[in-house]
Amino acid sequence: MFRLFGKKLKNGFECNIICYVLFAFLVATAQGLQLSAFTTKSPRVSKYTTKSPSASSQSHDAITSLYRLNATNGVTCILMQVDGLISVRYRNKLNEDVEADLYMPDHPVLSGECVESNLEIMTMEFKGFTLTMTFKKSSGGEGWYINLFELSYSSSNPIFEHPDRPNLNVRLTSPSNTPMYFPTPVGKSYVCDKEQTVILYAPHDSGDLSGHIARIYLRDLHMQSFMFKDSGKWGPSFHCSATGSYRDETAPLAVGTALAVAVLLIISGYGGWRYFKIKKVQYGSME
Repeated sequence: MFRLFGKKLKNGFECNIICYVLFAFLVATAQGLQLSAFTTKSPRVSKYTTKSPSASSQSHDAITSLYRLNATNGVTCILMQVDGLISVRYRNKLNEDVEADLYMPDHPVLSGECVESNLEIMTMEFKGFTLTMTFKKSSGGEGWYINLFELSYSSSNPIFEHPDRPNLNVRLTSPSNTPMYFPTPVGKSYVCDKEQTVILYAPHDSGDLSGHIARIYLRDLHMQSFMFKDSGKWGPSFHCSATGSYRDETAPLAVGTALAVAVLLIISGYGGWRYFKIKKVQYGSME
């Protein structure tokens, strides 16, 4: 077909059309074949380093912690693997704003609820802190997400040095205007090697007097809720993008393939039309 074009097309405008179509084909194909193995990871913007792995292991699993919550029937309903850090900003007796940090431990006291079909809760208790995550399904039931983060502790916890307001029961939550964290299709697991940050404040109607603000840093996050397989293994990965938006790893390939097929059909159709048009002109000249 390209040989035919080379012999028959002498009009510069028509040649430009073919060049533009071929260029569009190459762009569509390149966009469709986005393989994660060839992408460059964006650097983490954080002043914190990941927790040190044990001396016996330097693997990825040694850095991250794995949390598994089972339902009453023994089937895993929530699975989470992460290198997590909690940082709390508070004011000390010198009237200075300082921060206290603690890592999410490998073996917290886990509890939760996996009874309702559209709501699941996982709670971690460690070092006087209680972290609760509430998972929900979307209105149509096709996706899941974290609806709420909640952190509770005492302002007299030993992690705080000389707090200006001790002996207070502090309760911080994620903002109500950000109701969907890490939205993911049901049956798939959320995966993100980009650091995710969740900020927690005291609710406006809580009458909080502590003035504390907490940040949860989640690194190398792999998470899934509403698991329905008895194996308790991860579902297919659903990756976050470098910009913080979310995409299904199969979507770019499908879209790119569809565009490539469409461009090929256009080229083939144009080539066929030109062929029969030239034939018709040649036939008329012979007459």
